[in-house]
Formats: sequence, C-alpha cells, structure tokens
Amino acid sequence: MKVSDIMVKNPVIVDPNTSCGRIARIMRDKKIGSVILADENGKPVGIVTERDLVHRVMALEKDPDMCFAHQVSSKPVVAVGVHADVDMVVDLMNDYKIRRIVIVDEKDKIVGIVTTDDLSKGLREMSEELAVKYHIIAQRLRS
Repeated sequence: MKVSDIMVKNPVIVDPNTSCGRIARIMRDKKIGSVILADENGKPVGIVTERDLVHRVMALEKDPDMCFAHQVSSKPVVAVGVHADVDMVVDLMNDYKIRRIVIVDEKDKIVGIVTTDDLSKGLREMSEELAVKYHIIAQRLRS
C-alpha cells in the first residue's frame, strides 16, 4: 500500500511567522490537530501540533498572539515522497517517535500528511477488504 492511498490531501499549511493564537483558531475551526509550516518555496520547515501549543505556549504562560509558529514548531520535519510505502512511514514514525509525516511531491512541495489516525483507518479498511476477499474465497471453495 502506498502512502498516497491513505494521506490527507491538501493539509493546512501556514507561514512560519503565523502567530500561535492564529494557529490555535485555525485548528479549532478546521477541527485538526496540526498545521504544517512551509517556506516561500512551499517546502516543509516545521509542524505545529496541539501538543506544541500546550507545552510551548500555554504551559509557559506565553501570549499566543505574541509568539510565532517557527518558535514552537516541531523540527526537523520528517517527510516522504508521495510514492513511499506505508510500511516505510510506520517505521519512520517508530524510529522518530512521531505521530505525523509530511508527504511531498517530486519537487519537495507539500501534498499531504499522514497521521497515526490515518494509518489506523487505512489498516482497518485493508482488514475489511481482506475479510471480504477471504469470505468470497471460502464460499467458492465450499461450492
């Protein structure tokens, strides 16, 4: 299975100078847990997660509108190409102890994101497909 089969396309991308308050409002409004930071060429330079906002802004009692994405983002960004295998993504998540991987095209521009939730959903769908195939094969063998 390829990462393109399970990735979320068109993830939310923000400028590294976006305020943490603005990021929090974007996450709330779009019901998402992270945003990707991109440079002027569209290449990923960081990720800000809900956890980053809690640990690096709120817990330190910083003013969310006076601190910026590049100051609190998780770096470096772990990214893979759009044609990467899901197995590779799982290995990278385990190796780096991360929950999100950015997906890039051949020019390193952001085209998607894969989270542990996306992996779970993809694996469940694969399991369901396999169960159906097994059921069909078992019925044919009984006939």
